Amino acid sequence: MPDEPISLDGLPANRGNAPPNNRNALVTLSLGFLTVASILLLIYQANRALQLRIEAAEVSSDYQTKSMKATIEEDPNLRKQYSEEQDVLRQHAVELREASKSAKEAMRLSAYAAILFLLGTAAAVVALFARTSYMVYAGILLGIIGLGLGIKSLL
Repeated sequence: MPDEPISLDGLPANRGNAPPNNRNALVTLSLGFLTVASILLLIYQANRALQLRIEAAEVSSDYQTKSMKATIEEDPNLRKQYSEEQDVLRQHAVELREASKSAKEAMRLSAYAAILFLLGTAAAVVALFARTSYMVYAGILLGIIGLGLGIKSLL
């Protein structure tokens, strides 16, 4: 063995399970997929909040229309019917406004989750190119926090 010359053409020695670069690439890829998923969740939450807000505005408009009809109407039976419909519409409008507020809060949490996943992915990419594993830990930590916020936005 000591008489054999050292060759620089051979493959490097295997260090164990997986080289750090492979693990860094896997973490970066995973955080990238989670970033895409969180952005899709953000889009869903934004559309849901917007739809609830539009529906609440429509019901409020119907409520105001019934209110006008009730004041103009001379027939007491129709006036009573309009006032009953008005009460139902008002209650429904209040429920929709509350649902819209909660959807807006869920959208805000989802946006924070998407930003944290994006920052985590950026940290993992920096770690991949710098060939260090310390930045990967920062990316994983940001990803875990983003995952928590994403789950909270769904509840």
